[in-house]
Amino acid sequence: MKTVLFYWSKGSDTRRRIVKIIAECEKKENPCFLNIIAERMKLSHVAIKKHLDLLIEEGYVRILNPGGKPNFLALTPKGADIVKELSS
Repeated sequence: MKTVLFYWSKGSDTRRRIVKIIAECEKKENPCFLNIIAERMKLSHVAIKKHLDLLIEEGYVRILNPGGKPNFLALTPKGADIVKELSS
């Protein structure tokens, strides 16, 4: 599934950019929210949410404060592995 999500499907570039932005936030120890990602990518909240929902469902991203508003986002170990792979 990883190759489809991040390499071979429509939207794979967007998902790669999303995990990289989350990784950058984590590196700087800054919180990461959907609106930060949407603003940096100059895309709508709806578009980003669609990709985030898929990344969460597939286990690449997690919500640190379920039920909180806004949702704090973080990479899972699986998501961190993708960032390393994309950086190589």
